[in-house]
Amino acid sequence: MAASVLLADVGNSRVKVCLLGGAPIVSFAWREPQARQELRSYVERHAPTHIVLASTAPLADEILTTSVWQGFSIQQITAANLPMPSLAHGTGIDRLLAAWLLFEQNHSAVVSADCGTAFTLDIVDAHGCFHGGAIGAGLAVQEQALQHACPHLAAPVAGTPIIPQTTASAVFAGTSLALAASISALAQRFEQQLGCTALRFLSGGDAARLQTLLPTWQLRDNLVLEALDLWVARAGNGA
Repeated sequence: MAASVLLADVGNSRVKVCLLGGAPIVSFAWREPQARQELRSYVERHAPTHIVLASTAPLADEILTTSVWQGFSIQQITAANLPMPSLAHGTGIDRLLAAWLLFEQNHSAVVSADCGTAFTLDIVDAHGCFHGGAIGAGLAVQEQALQHACPHLAAPVAGTPIIPQTTASAVFAGTSLALAASISALAQRFEQQLGCTALRFLSGGDAARLQTLLPTWQLRDNLVLEALDLWVARAGNGA
């Protein structure tokens, strides 16, 4: 593949793109017509010879194929493209790519938590086999749902007491602190089942907020694009 490869991470609401080799990452809200026009202009301006993408949104694929990617050579990465054994079924390519990248970079058992609209938590064993994981409502979804159902409650505010003593700190404990505790407990449960100790990583839009509550977890960003970059580099070298 030539150097003018465009990488695209297509999610539930946004498309993140960059040129191969670590170029600046640009994000577009693909559901908005104006944003799709801006993305099309971006693609035309860079005129890539090839677009390598990972997508978790079938509707986005349908829309972007005709409005943005039309006329360009596209390769959509699937689980079949990854040199990683997996015991799970139907796992999103974003989860697989993140897990594969982290294992390839560390050569150790890894736990990958992506904290976005949904949170996902996945584990790869010390031999590089993907075992699956958990999916749940993300932090912002929990906060918004609680606000909608109970508008009289105060907005969450981090509290110092172990047992919250105000409504605001109680809401924080029931959302942020509870999610952090769940992620930590699930990771420990998965490790115990596999009989391993894994390196732990956080990514996604709410990762920075949760990392203050999970200080031993390493903060990472844009794992899907980084994984696509590695995959293209290895494919170009015949890996």
